[in-house]
Amino acid sequence: MLLIKSSSKAILLLIPCIAVAVTLAVLPREAFSGSPAKAPVLDQTLKRAIGKMTPLNGKKIPALDNRGLIIAFFASWCPPCRPEFAELNTLRQMYSPDDVSIVAINLFEDFFNDDSGLRMKRFLGKTRPEFTTVRASNDAFITQSFGGVDRIPTLYVYDRTGQPVYTFIHQKGAAKTHATALEIAPQIQKFLSKPIR
Repeated sequence: MLLIKSSSKAILLLIPCIAVAVTLAVLPREAFSGSPAKAPVLDQTLKRAIGKMTPLNGKKIPALDNRGLIIAFFASWCPPCRPEFAELNTLRQMYSPDDVSIVAINLFEDFFNDDSGLRMKRFLGKTRPEFTTVRASNDAFITQSFGGVDRIPTLYVYDRTGQPVYTFIHQKGAAKTHATALEIAPQIQKFLSKPIR
């Protein structure tokens, strides 16, 4: 009797494993790939687009030329965006605005309805960003212009010439949920150590 119970338990444990194996074999490989987003070169067209966005936290859009730039895509309903904002605050304290600008672009906010704006107010009140947060009038334009952003948080770091030097995209099901100052700072140091041309 004990042997039968143990065998039954083993079979019951194997059923989900078999189901996963069959699913993996049947679904196309693209179903498990990461986000296709790729940081574009930050040209004057993108800088003008950022300049036209509406500030959310009362901070003016910073200068974007001749300095590094961190662009973070966030939503107020995004749990990993909260700790990422803390990391961005750390970076704001580490680097002068003359060396690195930080702009967080609100994206996919309408995924969950917040007509009153209370969720955003609460998010900004809790995260207290020491950098500019903005909202674009057209999510589709931002998604397309910024290399197909389709997940949040997504974060791009640009050097002084507008070349992307670091990208973080929160992948579905990944244990790592956001970029950290410890990961971003070395990328910034690399381009800050080079002379300005």
